[in-house]
Amino acid sequence: MKQLSRKEKAELIAAAMKVIGAQKGLSPEARRRGLEVLQQAYIKHSDSRS
Repeated sequence: MKQLSRKEKAELIAAAMKVIGAQKGLSPEARRRGLEVLQQAYIKHSDSRS
């Protein structure tokens, strides 16, 4: 199986962030924790290197 590119990883992480942000059943604290981790991963995989 082929490895995902940085761009593909960033797109998947962004999609996950959108889903977590839209979940109405999550507490604000759970949403914050989930988004915090995903934001760090997004930054790591969306830098200018490919």
